[in-house]
Amino acid sequence: MRRALLRLLLTALLGISGSGFCLAAKKKPQQVQDLHYGEVLFQFYREDYFTAITHLMAARQRQQLPHHAAEAELLLGGLQLSYGMHREAQKQFEGILDTQADRDTRNRVWYYLARIAYQRGLYEDARNAIRNIEALRDERLRAELAVMSANIRMALGENAEAAAELANTEAPEEWREYLRINRGIALLRAGDIEQGRAILDRLGAGDADSEELRALRDRANLGLGYQLLKAGKGEEARTYLERVRLKGPFMRAALLGAGWADAGRGDYRRALTPWLALLDRTSYDPPVQEAHLAVPYAFARLGDQQRAIHFYEQAISYFDNQQQEIEHAIESVQSGLMLKLLTQADTGISGGWLHANPTLEGIPAGRYLVDVLSGHDFQETLKDYRDLGYLENLLEERLASIELYHDMVDTRRLAYEKNAPRIRERLQREEAAELRRQWQACRNKLQAARNSGDPMDLATRKEQQQWHKLSGLRDRLAKLPSNARFDALKDKARWLQGILYWQIQADYRQRLWNIDKQLRAIEGAVDEARKRHARVRAALDGVRAGFDGYEARIEALRQRILALLPAIRQARGGTSSHLQRLALNELENRRQRLVSYRSQARYALARNYDLLTRQHLENQP
Repeated sequence: MRRALLRLLLTALLGISGSGFCLAAKKKPQQVQDLHYGEVLFQFYREDYFTAITHLMAARQRQQLPHHAAEAELLLGGLQLSYGMHREAQKQFEGILDTQADRDTRNRVWYYLARIAYQRGLYEDARNAIRNIEALRDERLRAELAVMSANIRMALGENAEAAAELANTEAPEEWREYLRINRGIALLRAGDIEQGRAILDRLGAGDADSEELRALRDRANLGLGYQLLKAGKGEEARTYLERVRLKGPFMRAALLGAGWADAGRGDYRRALTPWLALLDRTSYDPPVQEAHLAVPYAFARLGDQQRAIHFYEQAISYFDNQQQEIEHAIESVQSGLMLKLLTQADTGISGGWLHANPTLEGIPAGRYLVDVLSGHDFQETLKDYRDLGYLENLLEERLASIELYHDMVDTRRLAYEKNAPRIRERLQREEAAELRRQWQACRNKLQAARNSGDPMDLATRKEQQQWHKLSGLRDRLAKLPSNARFDALKDKARWLQGILYWQIQADYRQRLWNIDKQLRAIEGAVDEARKRHARVRAALDGVRAGFDGYEARIEALRQRILALLPAIRQARGGTSSHLQRLALNELENRRQRLVSYRSQARYALARNYDLLTRQHLENQP
């Protein structure tokens, strides 16, 4: 049920065409624009619905879904609905209606509100929700809503109106059979036997290209056959019962009914054929149990008391064995063994026992409870039981890990106490402020060089060394006597110093620009260092307060978990009791039926012994 609903929800949200019944008239899926919404959909596609709903709620709280707010609200409501949170889902959908939603979104919301009310048995609310759906273009959705509306009308006793509504509904080919069978049932309930029979007759006689439709036809034929049996029309009833497939789910009921159709006409010999076939079936269905009484009854009606006695004794032994097994099954249900095995058969929180263990092998009472275990009420309750168990285990794990968070805080506190003195010592050095002072000194030096206009103020260290070296050489040469050799050296030294000065002067403006550019670039880093210095100081002062805050939050979470666990356990105990009641009621009904069958068999056995004795006495000379 949950997977079908969520697939339908995903189809509705994204406008995906396919086998699902699309609620949006869009030809292409919407483009996901928010990263967090895409992550939620990823978990949704993986059928990890618990992670999807938690991440979706977290993203909503953090306002991380600006482009998909409406779709996120609808998805959240659908997920809540799939987890049985009907009140929360209804509030969620009603909240969407309070906003300025477009028509398609409003139609989808009203559709889910109708489904919520219908599932909860609030038929008037469901009908009112359906009436608010307007201008639908999708024929499949119109057909689905018509079937839901007709079922609501039939639940309210408006059978004739339900039949009329279905008759006026246009539907695509794959939905017409569903409309016909529901219309036929509505007509029968309204008292129009002939027209309802005609519709179901055409449905039962046609060909079907799917297992679901074949099962529908079998059910229609079976229903018509038993209705005619009640009316005393055995020959007509057998016509419909013979249409039921021998390999279908209604085969045993059809064989039993076919036998009673023959018996109703007095043809007990022919009735034995389907009834004896039922005795060969290793089944625990009521039709097989009833056949154990019907076979000796037919032999008795044929006057064959010996065979009647044989089959009555066989029936009593069969009923005794069945009653013992049912007693054992009741004990297994009362002890909780059945529920434990059912939950062990589960393949995951989103799976179902029917997928994991379809034969119910190893589950006591399983063969008696197929109809109950596959019913909507049991499956929904079992789903809630598993979900509550999952949440209980999850909270217990979180409770056990709370101490880890305390350890993490203690570790951080120890690291703080160890490193804080060293960090405070570094902060007291005011290194960032010193960097700012050095930068300002460089800026002042550059401004002084610009104001002086002296190129030598921007000479490199090497150039300054060369300049001082040449100046010293010239001073020493000036002290030497004048002659041709010394004069040539003096001229060469003056020429070299002039070349050096010319080079420095030529690069003066470029150097001014480069230094100014580098200082501007460094200024940002220096200011950032000062800001970080301030942030480190503030963070260091606030770390201890942060430890106390974490401790309070962790303790609040622990108390919240401790408060939730008893409520979850109580709710799980309630669902467990409900599941046991459903199973025990069915087993008790079967036990009472077996007691009744056994009493009838013993009474009939005694009567046949009496008849056989009378015949024996009458035949004696």
